[in-house]
Amino acid sequence: MSKQSQVSAKPLAIQVSTGERPEFKLPLAAYVYDKRGQEMQRIDIRDGKVELPMPPRGMGASRVLIAPVNERIDAAKPSADRLKRMGAYEPVLQRERDFTRIEIPGAIIDWWPFCFCWVHGKVVRQSDNRAVCNARVHICEVDRIPLWILKLPDPDIFRLRDDLIKVLERPPIPLPGPGPRRVALRFDPQPDPPAAIDMSFDLSRHLRSGSAELLRNALAENWKLLVPWFCHWPHWWWLFRCDEMAVVMTDEFGNFETTLFYRCGGDHPDLYFWVEYDFGNGFEVIYHPSKYCHTYWNYQCGSEVTIRITDPRVPGCDEEPDLPGCQVVVLSIGNGVAVREIQSAGVEGLTNDGRPFGGTLEPRVDFSRTELISTKGVPYYRWSYRRLSGPDGVSGMIAPGSEPLLAAPKAMAADVYRHYKTGTSYSSDLMGPMPTTGPSPAPLSNLFRIRPPVSPSGDEWIVLNEHVDLATAYFQTDGLAGTPSGIPVSDDMAAGRYEMRLELFDAAGALVNWTAKGIDLRITAADAPFATGTVPTLQAPAYNRILSPGGDTMGFRMVVRVDNNRCQAEVHPVGGSVSPDPLCGFHNYSDPGDTALLSFTARHPNNFATYSFRTARGAGPDLFVASTSGTVGDMGSNGFVPAGAFQYAKPVVVSSLLETCPNAAFSELLYVSATATNGYGELDSYDQGDHAAFALAMPCPACH
Repeated sequence: MSKQSQVSAKPLAIQVSTGERPEFKLPLAAYVYDKRGQEMQRIDIRDGKVELPMPPRGMGASRVLIAPVNERIDAAKPSADRLKRMGAYEPVLQRERDFTRIEIPGAIIDWWPFCFCWVHGKVVRQSDNRAVCNARVHICEVDRIPLWILKLPDPDIFRLRDDLIKVLERPPIPLPGPGPRRVALRFDPQPDPPAAIDMSFDLSRHLRSGSAELLRNALAENWKLLVPWFCHWPHWWWLFRCDEMAVVMTDEFGNFETTLFYRCGGDHPDLYFWVEYDFGNGFEVIYHPSKYCHTYWNYQCGSEVTIRITDPRVPGCDEEPDLPGCQVVVLSIGNGVAVREIQSAGVEGLTNDGRPFGGTLEPRVDFSRTELISTKGVPYYRWSYRRLSGPDGVSGMIAPGSEPLLAAPKAMAADVYRHYKTGTSYSSDLMGPMPTTGPSPAPLSNLFRIRPPVSPSGDEWIVLNEHVDLATAYFQTDGLAGTPSGIPVSDDMAAGRYEMRLELFDAAGALVNWTAKGIDLRITAADAPFATGTVPTLQAPAYNRILSPGGDTMGFRMVVRVDNNRCQAEVHPVGGSVSPDPLCGFHNYSDPGDTALLSFTARHPNNFATYSFRTARGAGPDLFVASTSGTVGDMGSNGFVPAGAFQYAKPVVVSSLLETCPNAAFSELLYVSATATNGYGELDSYDQGDHAAFALAMPCPACH
């Protein structure tokens, strides 16, 4: 430990007693700090006695903490506040008081000795999971919530109570299921959304108390119930502070580790991590998320922490990881649909939640690049497609001029590139289709390179754009013969089931027999999008294999249902027993029992759409009696019934629309949403909406 060179020549002899716990026999030490909390000296306590240096201004100018001796504490060199928080005893020192004896309370001794927690983890790039070497990881402990709850002023205690009561009165709304819109994902240790709170009877009773002290103690004791909600309560974020416990560097595999100490009888430490990286001009922050949403509460010692870096400037470790063995793993279409999420029976080609595909599909594949290229002599691949059905997904009826049925597979020939980091710039390299003339020509047309393990210039591959750097091909389904075009938009005559095929080729351009070459074809055993943790794989089933007559695997196949149809939405004029006025929408009624017929058209040729119809009065909320939603083509709901091709209608009693208003104006809003996905999200451009307005009025009596 560091020594202060200038200390008083007149030490102060003090007796230190653990008499309240006579069974305690561990060696102790006194840690002397200046008023700023910086350590000056560590002095062993021998035979219950210690001699403390007397500063010129007396002991009131110093802080003394007593704790069990441990070499790890000495190595960590904790600040005074940190050591005290861990359970060290700090006697009250006053200048005018003579110290001859320090009695350590038994309640303090009960926390001794300290426990140690192994913290380890890995820093990786979010884009490709490559490890990040030589990153500087800061490990901090967030202030323990019970401690700052106990320090809160009375008004803040009642406000925290009120926040908790609001949660109880309005239970959390669950996240939507596999919904129609792409939602940004955030991976952090904070659960989201929080689960419903299960309160004890005592806590429920204490929350109703008017005593700030009783309420303060109850909240501090039940602080774990509050943790999941702090991420949703921005007015409490100012309270989160943390002390730096350790700063460590990642190794050549992106790993980091350290050992922290904490109270054995208490909860594990609450840890927060932030990361820096040196790009050549000193360390810069590359990861510094919010503490209130990214703290590892009650960190489980020994559990691995994975820190994912999104800064595109950060390079991966020198040696890029490669698949072991000789594998081809077909991962997903885009980032959102794994192969296993595409139905192989019944409604073949739809996703498990019944969605077709549209737009440009980007299959993602992982290759054992070194083994395939260098050992097996297989440097090329090709994706192709062929049509299996008509627009309804079942029949063989197709429109003239549209994509032919069961024809020879067509190559997906759109250019595929990869970005590489070159000095301070990012160059791109063509992966295919490779030219058949010029330097290093490909033996056949429409062949694509498996990305080499090392680029020709030795530069590092980097994901600048996932659509460019992760796609192995582009199946442009919206460019097939027969897709919608012109105004008004026509139906998609190219819709239907399509087979996508992946095949490998050797350096001479010969089709590769995967079985003969010992190539293992696999798919993921988890659904996309792939989150943190291990994503297991399994051997692809026979359904996903192109098989030779002898049963050998010659490639990969999957069937997708393609549908690029646009939706149609139209709100119809109000009908019923009210007076008609299709032009101006002003309708008279003679009796509150009259009916207004509300109707609309929600169309999708193959029913791959949902609709939402909302009616509101004035600036008020939606009227339940005059609103509905559902799937196009299904029977209606809430009294709206089919009234023709893709039409729905409901006669609504005027009084239920007007309620207490004698006259009123209404708005009608219809939105029809296509469910087609490109693997990243729903294709919003295929949606359509419509709106209308009408008024209901009782005619004025005739003038006399």
